[in-house]
Amino acid sequence: MTTIPNFDDAIALSSDDSSDGDEMVWHGHLTHDWSIGPVPNGGYSGAVLANALQQHTGAAVASSLTTHYYRPTLPDAPFTVRTEIMKRGRTVTHADAVLEQDGKVRCRSVALMGSYPAPDMILSTPPPEVAPVDDCPARDPKSQGLNMSLLDTLDVRLDPATEATDGPDGEGERVAGWVKFRDDRPNDSLALTLFVDSFPPAVLVTLPGTGWVPTLEMTTHIRAEAAPGWIRGEVTSANVRGGTLIENVRLWDSTDTLVAEARQLALLLTK
Repeated sequence: MTTIPNFDDAIALSSDDSSDGDEMVWHGHLTHDWSIGPVPNGGYSGAVLANALQQHTGAAVASSLTTHYYRPTLPDAPFTVRTEIMKRGRTVTHADAVLEQDGKVRCRSVALMGSYPAPDMILSTPPPEVAPVDDCPARDPKSQGLNMSLLDTLDVRLDPATEATDGPDGEGERVAGWVKFRDDRPNDSLALTLFVDSFPPAVLVTLPGTGWVPTLEMTTHIRAEAAPGWIRGEVTSANVRGGTLIENVRLWDSTDTLVAEARQLALLLTK
């Protein structure tokens, strides 16, 4: 029987520093189990940084996490994360984190750390219509001409009605579907940080010859605690030019609550 890699083990950290100070150094090990092609997924790296920031600040969640990816991270290799608290406030804490490997900065995050937003809703975003999970085929790990170990650990289903259609109201291309851990790990904020980068790029609708779409920058907002069960996702992209694209992702939980949004700038590479 194949053992499913554990996400908590993959983002585990250790530190000899005290969380009472404004600076801490963390150590861990990136694995190949959460990769697109040869490179660990950007959402995985983001979750590592968010985990370090949560542990340092004691905050429940990174309400806003903006990550710049300088160069690819290395699988099956140790890393160092340096966190720094820039300002402690009454409701939010501003903090930064840098992930280094082999003596080089691989990615850097700027975050707002705090609590989940209050549940009272003034304006809400209803989820899109998506075919039932059982009617949605699994994401093909060979669809972009790349090996995707990420799909050995995540169960990503795609609505066949959106795999080759334009999005509504000028939103450009659209992909929708469902995602969860194959081992049914809970959908906490670190999971959502990974999930926002788990669906295929919507640009594949127009440019099926697209291969790797490496993220240059991504901002993720966690908007609510997610209920157990499948997470519904929608990916849209309406701006592709000059070898780059802007992509928007929204996630809803099993109670139809919007739990996370993300926007990224990515490179467009062909197979």
